[in-house]
Amino acid sequence: MYKLKKTNPVKFITVSILTAMCSSNISADAISDKIADLQRQIDELKAAAAKNTEKIEANKKSQNIARISPSGPEVSFPGQYRMNFYSADNDDVGDQQTATRLRIRQSINLKFDEQFKTHLQLQLNHTTSNVSTAGDKDGNDVRVRHAVIDYTAENGIRTKAGIVPVTEYYNDAMYSWDWDYNPVAAEVFIPIGDTTIHAFAGNLNEGQEDVRSDDTVHYQVDAIVPLSGENQLVFSGTGLTMKKALGSGNAWHFNYGVSGKFKLSDDIALNGFIMGSSTNGNLLGSVSDDADGFAGRLEFISKIGRGNFGLLATYASGEKDGTGFLMPMAFSGTYGYWGYTGILTVQGPTDTGFDGDGVNISNNGYGLTSLQAKYSMPLSTNLDGYIAAGWFGNTDASGRDSQVGNDLLLMGTYHFNKVLSLDIGAAYAQMDDSVSGYWQGVQGGAGFNQNVGDDRNKLAVFGRLQASF
Repeated sequence: MYKLKKTNPVKFITVSILTAMCSSNISADAISDKIADLQRQIDELKAAAAKNTEKIEANKKSQNIARISPSGPEVSFPGQYRMNFYSADNDDVGDQQTATRLRIRQSINLKFDEQFKTHLQLQLNHTTSNVSTAGDKDGNDVRVRHAVIDYTAENGIRTKAGIVPVTEYYNDAMYSWDWDYNPVAAEVFIPIGDTTIHAFAGNLNEGQEDVRSDDTVHYQVDAIVPLSGENQLVFSGTGLTMKKALGSGNAWHFNYGVSGKFKLSDDIALNGFIMGSSTNGNLLGSVSDDADGFAGRLEFISKIGRGNFGLLATYASGEKDGTGFLMPMAFSGTYGYWGYTGILTVQGPTDTGFDGDGVNISNNGYGLTSLQAKYSMPLSTNLDGYIAAGWFGNTDASGRDSQVGNDLLLMGTYHFNKVLSLDIGAAYAQMDDSVSGYWQGVQGGAGFNQNVGDDRNKLAVFGRLQASF
């Protein structure tokens, strides 16, 4: 049997008319009428095709929506099971710590399609004992750390909403989602050509819903501008509004700056930022002046031999009354992994019960200069080594030492497999009386970790067994 070939209707009509024209005497008017009739039929076919295309696209969308329900979403369960153990001599009377802590973070991620997904992370934080049901050292049970609705529109705009680990582009110097800076927020990423606009509004503290002046809200806008290769610049503006420490109503804190990442070669990278701040003095409480200042960070990273070398220099301006450079984490009392060492700055394995001497990049507005170096390298097939040292000084706290301290960290990591690892290390810090720990915060005025004239020599040995997947 012969199969009929599919025929293009426009081509068929055209050929039919031309055949008819050639086989008979047709006047010019008749030809014009035939052409007009042909054009009308072509327009009708185009309109029908357009309607058909609309139906196809609508059908695709309905299928996309329907696809979410019947087969169900893709599900993944990343997590982190961590046991810290340590002995720390804080060089304070009666302040010798020896403890074991367990932390569990378990995520449940649902991917419905390429556009829509959700992320939930549960946390059991710093459990130190258990008889029948575990609770953390503060008596809390399992809590929600993240709860994110994540949707990307067809135009490429991505929106996150919920309890959101908001993005930071300044190497954890401003705020850090990794250190629980997870506000109730709406976050958006908007592509404009090659540039991406990142913005969020996050509620850190609602207070009473019927009282406007007791809210703490963080507004952030970043413009991520790609350069050649893997290089980029990020221009940023921050607004943080919160309750005054003195008087009634709210007042503002602002940051503004630019950060850059530059890959100079396959083995060499340069990162850094410069940033300013301006703070209403009523937020600090103990001072009458507004707080203003600036900070900079410059990091050089290079592959040397079998390992990786890093050199970091930071500077933040300060004042005797704490009215120097400030950033959002100074108000929230949170922290970030902004440095290389283990006591005056903190790494993952030292982020535990003896981390209270960690200082932020400005030493809570009193100013700080630091020079830090690190080197990591594989020691064997499964064993990595890490060494870091840092000098911290040039602070301006009234009546206290300008030297903050010196810090040294030695650590080894043994990898049992891609998931399970064991960190073992030791950290030592010589600290002067000008240490203002991150947890002190600055709202109402920042305090210090020790009395005037008290210097300390802190030593900690530690380990961390962690399954991260």
